[in-house]
Amino acid sequence: MKYFLLTSLIIAFSSSAAQTSSNWPQWRGPNGDGSAPDEKAPTNWSETKNLKWKLKLPGYGASSPIVWNERIYLTCYTGYGTGNRGGSPANLMRHLICVDAKTGKSIWQKDIKPTHSEDNYSGMGVPEHGYATSTPATDGKAIYVFLGKSGMATFDLKGKELWRKNLGKDSSSKRWGSSSSPIIDGNLVYINALQEGHKIFALNKSDGKTAWEWGPNAYSIYQNAYGTPTLIKNKDLTELALAVPGEIWSFDAKKGNITWYAYTDVGAGRGGNVSPSAITGGGAIYAFGGRPQSGVAVKLGGKGELKESAQLWTSRNSPYVASPVFHEGHLYWMDRSGYAVCLNAKTGKEAYRERLQSSNRTPQFYASPVVVDGKIISASRNAGTFVLEAKPKFKQLAQNIFTNDRSVFNGSPAVSNGRLFLRSDTHLYCVSE
Repeated sequence: MKYFLLTSLIIAFSSSAAQTSSNWPQWRGPNGDGSAPDEKAPTNWSETKNLKWKLKLPGYGASSPIVWNERIYLTCYTGYGTGNRGGSPANLMRHLICVDAKTGKSIWQKDIKPTHSEDNYSGMGVPEHGYATSTPATDGKAIYVFLGKSGMATFDLKGKELWRKNLGKDSSSKRWGSSSSPIIDGNLVYINALQEGHKIFALNKSDGKTAWEWGPNAYSIYQNAYGTPTLIKNKDLTELALAVPGEIWSFDAKKGNITWYAYTDVGAGRGGNVSPSAITGGGAIYAFGGRPQSGVAVKLGGKGELKESAQLWTSRNSPYVASPVFHEGHLYWMDRSGYAVCLNAKTGKEAYRERLQSSNRTPQFYASPVVVDGKIISASRNAGTFVLEAKPKFKQLAQNIFTNDRSVFNGSPAVSNGRLFLRSDTHLYCVSE
């Protein structure tokens, strides 16, 4: 009897652990950093190789797919800004879809009418990514979707809306639209709404009520922080960190009070912005941004205002939009001019900066890379998905192109049960060996 009970417990625990590791519940995965431990992914694929299925999407979008218990959740939009600059913002409609991860069949679709007008489809900002840029998040019980000026909306796993919360209706001076994605920890869901409501919000998952909110006095300086917050798990405290132009802030994730902050040069120039999300690794937090493009590493563990001595290094190497991935002491990303970059995370020194070998055009990147199975995988907007060895010596393994899809790929990859999920403006793909 004892043997049977022990065996049952081991099997139950193993099944639970396996299920947890196979889920990709938010932007950049379970750790929010693009890492996919214990996962596998193919090196090569095309329309005729390692493509399990593809699904034509009901609309456009730059958000990334998330996966929970063999269900994929993804957002897109129709009605306005779908590849042209005409039409009326009043016709904009967002969609949350649920897809069977095994078959690629659509299970349900929820249409979400905006409650407030978004930034116009014009200029250099919104046309680059559209109106479905924020990636949903799920805890396996509900799906949390940030809708920009229409707030946060939450749905059950069958698509029924549970609650909606207004988080502000303003725009930044750039009018580039919304991009930050929600993240979940415990009973709270967090969102960077510095642009829309000039605050960072922590909401109760059950009803959307505000657990805490924090906003700076001079919000116009920080409204060009487009990244998703980062959770820092300490022994006795979970922190929520966000890189903004000229600073990094870290909060007690449960209470909302600032635990530490640091001044930096990242995005601190006039008209500067911080689009990449900060990431952690090796006892430090790394922030990157544009105008001027720069990066910084700050040692973790401080309190209050961190002195300049807490900065381990600064660099003029920086992605403009994509967030790097940390792997075995190095930072990796692909920049918008077609180069692959690797930095030593301890020193900030360049391990390599090499032009990607492209068979068709110079690749440009908005999506963030993932590291899986000893490989860096990064989807370009216009020239397919590139696969590199995850080592500080440059080696390109593949350039994989779906030749029949000429739309833009802005979404970051998701990984689950040995499958890689990629989304373009028009299709969702599942590739696996």
